[in-house]
Amino acid sequence: MKVLKFLPVLALLAVTAFAADDECLRCHGQTAAAKESGAPTVMIEALAGSIHSGLGCNDCHNVNPNIKHVGTADILCGKCHLEAAEGYARSPHVKGREVSLEDIPTCITCHGGHEILATDNPESVTNHRNSVKICIKCHEDESLRAKFDILPEPQMIKAYENSVHGRALMVEGNMDAPACVDCHGSHSFMPSDDPESPVFKTHISGTCGACHAEIAGEYNSSVHGAALAEGILESPTCTDCHGEHDIKAHLDPDSRVYTTNVPKTCSDCHTSEKVVGKFGLKPDRIATFNESYHGVAIELGATNFANCASCHGVHNIYPQSDPRSLINAANIEQTCGRCHDDLPADFAKGTVHTSASDKSSGGKFYVRKFYIWFISILILGFIIYRILEYKRRVKRVQ
Repeated sequence: MKVLKFLPVLALLAVTAFAADDECLRCHGQTAAAKESGAPTVMIEALAGSIHSGLGCNDCHNVNPNIKHVGTADILCGKCHLEAAEGYARSPHVKGREVSLEDIPTCITCHGGHEILATDNPESVTNHRNSVKICIKCHEDESLRAKFDILPEPQMIKAYENSVHGRALMVEGNMDAPACVDCHGSHSFMPSDDPESPVFKTHISGTCGACHAEIAGEYNSSVHGAALAEGILESPTCTDCHGEHDIKAHLDPDSRVYTTNVPKTCSDCHTSEKVVGKFGLKPDRIATFNESYHGVAIELGATNFANCASCHGVHNIYPQSDPRSLINAANIEQTCGRCHDDLPADFAKGTVHTSASDKSSGGKFYVRKFYIWFISILILGFIIYRILEYKRRVKRVQ
């Protein structure tokens, strides 16, 4: 009954709104008279088919149609979309516009104008599959990059298009694959060095975990995840191992985590003097692996030999002293047994990551020494033999 009571008022407001729209269309309509006014034309059909078809002109435009005006003046998207508007107000886009960078996008740049469609409409420019094209439009524009050197390199966006994520979404049509806004945010995205950004280093596992929850959980409990949670920014996160925009499937030979590339990826930190020195890590882990039978095979391109992740884990890496660690004394036989099914009973008592140049490695050191001397003496003996043989032949000729 209360609704019925207000029906006359609502009807009056509707009539008033339509009357105001008629006033606007006298100049902005599609009639010949309107076009003669020189005002921008509103395509009525597009507006009628948009998600805003029920709105009047003054719902979005802060303009008095009875007063001559130029330009769009204020467009009141935030009146209905307050949260999005507040997010946009904190973003680099609006901050750019505040310093008169007119090429920086607004709501209309990304969502469209009168023809705007709901994001779940496959034809909408902000539909999940299409949204990447909006970002590409500006971020692959070399002229914009030349104008504003604060913009990211266009190659970063192109790398996404060729990544496992980009191809899944844009080529294969997998709507579960992430677009730009899934990692960076939509309206309130922040630069990666902003602690509030979803791609700030300490937030990356959470951002990736939106799709890869189980893996993110393993990582968060690992030695790497725990260190990062304590604020140790040198500790690797998802993007340090997998890459950022150029992430490839782990079975792709170009992937940073492809089996033969894993030692190189781990070495980015484990051979870094800064990281090794600061945190007291053992500096010879990569060098001794590369020297090992496994390391040599991997270096030669073998894909069925153990790499770092085979023994230490992938996302679930723990300190050796942790009972959950794959290289904990209680687990190492099982870890090696995944590849070797004929291990002797005391196999786990041996040492790993030994170097033939280090005397503490025992037999490996002495075998290497023996062969260095043996081969050197052999070569020297051969040279002496050849010299004596040459002299003998010369003497015979004389």
